[in-house]
Amino acid sequence: MKGKRVLSLILVAVLVMLGTAGCKKDGTSTSGNDVEEGTDGKVTIKYWVPFASNQYIQSLNESEMYKELEERTGVHVDFTHPAEGEEMEQFNLMLNSKELPDVIQSYADYYKGGVEKGIKDGVYLRLNELIDEHAPNFKKLLEEDPELARQIMTDEGDIYAFPVVSIDTDEPAWWGPVFRGDWLEELDLEIPTTLDEWYNVLTQFKEKKNAKAPLVFSSRGIDPYGTIISAFDIGESFYKKDNVVKYGPIEPEFKEYLTTMNKWYNEGLIDKDFPTRDSNGKATLITSGDTGAYITEYSLVDKYQAAIAATDPKAKFVAAVQPSLKAGENVNYRVTNERNGGYEAVITSSCKNPEAVVKWFDYAYSEDGFMLFNYGIEGKSYNMVDGKPQFTELMTDNPEGLDFWTVCNKYKLDIGPYLRDYKAVPGFTDIDLDCMEQWTKAGTENVLPPIKLTPEERETYSDIMSDVSTFKDEMILKFIVGELPLSEFDNYVEQIEALGIEKVIDIHQDALDRYNNRKTN
Repeated sequence: MKGKRVLSLILVAVLVMLGTAGCKKDGTSTSGNDVEEGTDGKVTIKYWVPFASNQYIQSLNESEMYKELEERTGVHVDFTHPAEGEEMEQFNLMLNSKELPDVIQSYADYYKGGVEKGIKDGVYLRLNELIDEHAPNFKKLLEEDPELARQIMTDEGDIYAFPVVSIDTDEPAWWGPVFRGDWLEELDLEIPTTLDEWYNVLTQFKEKKNAKAPLVFSSRGIDPYGTIISAFDIGESFYKKDNVVKYGPIEPEFKEYLTTMNKWYNEGLIDKDFPTRDSNGKATLITSGDTGAYITEYSLVDKYQAAIAATDPKAKFVAAVQPSLKAGENVNYRVTNERNGGYEAVITSSCKNPEAVVKWFDYAYSEDGFMLFNYGIEGKSYNMVDGKPQFTELMTDNPEGLDFWTVCNKYKLDIGPYLRDYKAVPGFTDIDLDCMEQWTKAGTENVLPPIKLTPEERETYSDIMSDVSTFKDEMILKFIVGELPLSEFDNYVEQIEALGIEKVIDIHQDALDRYNNRKTN
């Protein structure tokens, strides 16, 4: 109780400061041109952010949540949204015009040279001292979690943005493998945990269930989050081992991966048309009963389950752990959710009253702000039931027949700078919970943290990797479908090395070393 009383006092202090920020004692504005006093005496923040509109809400200016936030803080926000599909073009035009808003969200790192260059050029503000003085809630999060602090600062130690921060330090995995559980039961098979077990299960799906495509496969021939390749103790791209950076597609174990996938393809265990199968085609295979296994995100498993149950009520999907080579082994590479979840908002140098903006942002990381941003307005979008927030029918069974994600941004915030609870959705299904549990069993030791490259490193990376990626992607498909024998693997590696991959590995190593050396206090 003592901690809650202290937090309440802090919140009151923050609210008082927010209510008076930007105004002189006589009520006139001290904010300059951008953070300005409106006609009703409230501070106004000009905020540029991409936004996907829909039939229910066209702009965040219509958000009931932000209107409630304005009542609580005395700060009005004037949102500007670039046209969908033209975000990058309009971001660059805005920079060139020199007419910047107070806040830019989600595109700050696209500044030529990155946020570090943006700070050095005087376009973005360094926030360290402002946070120390005016953001007690956000500062506390950084002090409690040094890894989060590393993720929100440059290699020089400059804190540059307010991001979406997960309330959990280890949010569950959201991507992984799924099998037809009813087929496994019918064939008296356990959920597979090793690649040999996968091979046996997929073979029986093909022979005994006449599966057209026992395994639905990535069109690139390699899963974007390393679901299968992690069994070989490598990553699908750049990864680390004992803080030494490596590039998976040239490691000896990558040949073993390609050999296994080639064998599965030749035996009809992988969708024969995987290189040209688009997302709709994959969904059709899954929901028509033509496949027994696939790799996806848990939100789609619910949709696939509902679709296939319409024609086959007995169909049941179950999650599996990422496969290993040996029974009992645990892989060390999977999809991760960094505590800094992105959607970073920077304050520009055009802002004449950054203290007011920092205080306003800090509310989103407070106890009351957490409830507002995640659940919305009590009595309207949620009610407290047995001490826990529960969304109302306005959100879960909308009178206009709209789904949760369509109405979401009018009453709470889906993505943006705040302390986020991934559980702030109407409710996870049993399938969702099973997926999270099974997929999170894989480790993350080999996953690179969110390192940052210098402008020079970015240029070298782009020059080299454009050629490397094109060549690598082409060769992977040829190896798997058998257009090129695996005896050519060494030549393939030599070609990638000739294109300069070692320079890019060195760049990542330098960036990782700088990341690990960032001072968080």
